[in-house]
Amino acid sequence: MESLQEDEQVVVQDSAKSDFFGKGTLTLTTRRLVFEVATGGLLSRSSETKIDQPVGTIQSYGATGRKSLVVHFEGNMEPTSLLVDNPEKWETAIRTVMIMSGGA
Repeated sequence: MESLQEDEQVVVQDSAKSDFFGKGTLTLTTRRLVFEVATGGLLSRSSETKIDQPVGTIQSYGATGRKSLVVHFEGNMEPTSLLVDNPEKWETAIRTVMIMSGGA
């Protein structure tokens, strides 16, 4: 993940999968929700940022089913659905960050 801002900290990070973007790493910081997908071959491995949204742009979120986390960002027509191992953990972490940042 690209460098964090001075007062930004990683809250939770896990591997995740998106039907639209593929497999990658989902990271929630004290400021942003970021999803990066590994690209390239073994020797030229790099990552491509597919989602990088400030926490304040999250309109709704929640665990749906055993492995699915759904996040709806303002300005997006469709919610983003990500497969993670523990969606309830993510739901709690997002809620905590939003409360800390003065959001919902």
